[in-house]
Amino acid sequence: MRDELRAALERHVPADAKEAADRAAMLDFLARLPAPFSFEQAAAHFTASALVVDEERARTCLVLHRKLGLWLQPGGHVEPGDASLGLAALREVREETGLSARLADAAPVQLDIHEIPDRPDRAAHLHLDVRFLAVAEGDELTLSDESTDVRWWPLADAATAGDESLSRLLRAAT
Repeated sequence: MRDELRAALERHVPADAKEAADRAAMLDFLARLPAPFSFEQAAAHFTASALVVDEERARTCLVLHRKLGLWLQPGGHVEPGDASLGLAALREVREETGLSARLADAAPVQLDIHEIPDRPDRAAHLHLDVRFLAVAEGDELTLSDESTDVRWWPLADAATAGDESLSRLLRAAT
């Protein structure tokens, strides 16, 4: 998976200066972290997420993250059985929303590094998030224990639901 990710990062065209800096930092982390996909990496690790849209591409599914208190796209840690970051993102979509989905493209639509704040069970660390666009197959949602809410948002309203990171993802993916 390391070689596949390196190639995807090298091919990715950043949309702005932040994404360009994040891409450069991700390539650096990928080269120097012994286990870049492991949750056990204390400083930083790669994660995968997906902006999920309906078939008409009029709505997106967001989750209200229990620990962070933010409306976000589904996503999270890469598991040992995940064959790729895209498949990890789809697994997270299924776990967090109950939706089956397919990737709109195998290539990521956006890259983002964000800090996860210090918590009693875990020191602050960076998520090196590789983000995909996914199309839902159906629209019935299931709330997971990782979230306090899950819902469909009109794309026009979704940017107001979350933070700047979600807004950048929406601009990149739609």
